Amino acid sequence: MTDDWPASRWTLAHLSDALQERTLRFRIGTRNVNAEPQFETSCDYINGSLRQFQDWVSGNLQDASGPFSQYDRSESWAYADYKYLALLFKDQPEMLQEVSWADFGFPGRDGRDSTLWIGSRGANTPCHIDSYGCNLVLQVQGRKKWLLFPPEDTAFLYPTRIPYEESSIFSKVNVVNPERWRHPAFSSARPHVVTLHPGQVLLVPRRWWHYVESVDDVTVSINSWLELDSDHEARVEEAITRMVVCAFKSAEGAGSSGDWLNPTE
Repeated sequence: MTDDWPASRWTLAHLSDALQERTLRFRIGTRNVNAEPQFETSCDYINGSLRQFQDWVSGNLQDASGPFSQYDRSESWAYADYKYLALLFKDQPEMLQEVSWADFGFPGRDGRDSTLWIGSRGANTPCHIDSYGCNLVLQVQGRKKWLLFPPEDTAFLYPTRIPYEESSIFSKVNVVNPERWRHPAFSSARPHVVTLHPGQVLLVPRRWWHYVESVDDVTVSINSWLELDSDHEARVEEAITRMVVCAFKSAEGAGSSGDWLNPTE
């Protein structure tokens, strides 16, 4: 269903040509598999162009003082995640029309309602659930491994709101390297493992937990979060949670959020 999508040719090379020297924010993590999930609060952040990223993943760094130069690609990964296409291509509206979810029953839904993800091998998103809606994901380049857990596994995944991020509830468990003595109930969880290949689209149902990891040297994905009527109650709950978090931050001081507030907040 995606073979005729113009966006199906959005490889790293194609996007690099489209964006030229424009910089994106990359999250840098380590490939070492630790007992704790690698939350965004424990990562480094740099700004770099896709060409600089492309040189780094290919082992062909041209700029010894560039943003990626301090990271060994055999030990680190980089992820340009949550990049809203409407902002990324605000001066190139034709690019937004190259994404269309009409074939999946959502006419009029295009790049304005979509997000771009570009990562290197090992780049990952910790296990979490989205408070709102469901999620359609198109894999454009490379493969990604998804570990999906149904809502009934929630109690086995030790939910936490730390680090806090609106609309995301994280798991305390590193699902790829669990400490079963610390999280014994996780043994009862039953993950559905999916490897998403280029050209394939995955539907992540509402309230399904998911951990996502880039399998190949370069991965490119496009997704769209779909609103549901059942989101209304969840939005009220999230608004209350945000008020509580803001109250804690005000009480502790603006500079004391530490590791409990995600960098996206």
